[in-house]
Amino acid sequence: MSEDGNRGRGPDNRPGEAAAKSPTAPSAMLGKYGLAPSRQRGQNFLSDANVIRKVVSAAGLSRDDVVVEIGPGFGALTFELAQAARHVVAVEIDSGIAGAFRSEYGEREDITLIVGDILELDLAAAAERYGVDKLVVVGNIPYNITSPLVRRLTDQRDHVARSLLMIQSEVGARIASEPGESDYSGLSVVMRYHARVRRLFTVKRTCFHPRPKVDSGVIEIVFERDLGRRSDPDTFEAVVHAAFGKRRKMLRQSLQVMMAERGRTASELEEMTGIAMSRRGETLSVEEFDDLARALVGDGQSGGRV
Repeated sequence: MSEDGNRGRGPDNRPGEAAAKSPTAPSAMLGKYGLAPSRQRGQNFLSDANVIRKVVSAAGLSRDDVVVEIGPGFGALTFELAQAARHVVAVEIDSGIAGAFRSEYGEREDITLIVGDILELDLAAAAERYGVDKLVVVGNIPYNITSPLVRRLTDQRDHVARSLLMIQSEVGARIASEPGESDYSGLSVVMRYHARVRRLFTVKRTCFHPRPKVDSGVIEIVFERDLGRRSDPDTFEAVVHAAFGKRRKMLRQSLQVMMAERGRTASELEEMTGIAMSRRGETLSVEEFDDLARALVGDGQSGGRV
């Protein structure tokens, strides 16, 4: 990844307070620098000032925070984040857009522009470089990287305080849905094992340039250590994937292979957890999956949770 610190100072000579100029509209930037949005990369640039302010407010930033912004584009959100936080590390995969950003806005000390793939960014190294234990991750996320990004954030959760992600509404629903809802999925459960997840608000497609075919939604992911999970994470994920891999089957069927491998029976799991094995995976809460995972490896207690 290549890096460029865009530097500037405000009226009181503090970095992060100035914007030599307001962000230029995406349509104007595209025309000025001879660029075109990439469909392959899902480039739809946020252009609504009210939504931008709403996102920054929801991020709850302080002057001690360091933000990693995913896909700064032409800076519509970047400068607002820089006003609220100590520093913004803006990661842009498109070298043409990054070049336009630099040409248009010059240098600022409160923003570091990195040309590269967010999926390859070492968040631990970034946190260490800027002297914080954990980062705040914010971004307008293309559909095609949503799942791998969420996985990467989860894998590096020790260095991420929270994430505010703008993603396609249907994907956000899958991540943040509750048991029994139609969008409840294995991804919903695995995320809730590691984090508190909630949907914040919808962003209409008219707030982007070019206009996408669907609306977006903003979700918040807060990684916490003490969520009361007691099972091994790998076993937990294996149980969840087995249960959702055969959604229409009862647990006694979908977990049949795992039970056989571990020498367990459906009756034993029922007795140990209090969970009826006639239920289907989409009806179970994260806590119930946690109990099942413990019971499968012989770490469950009769009657489930106390």
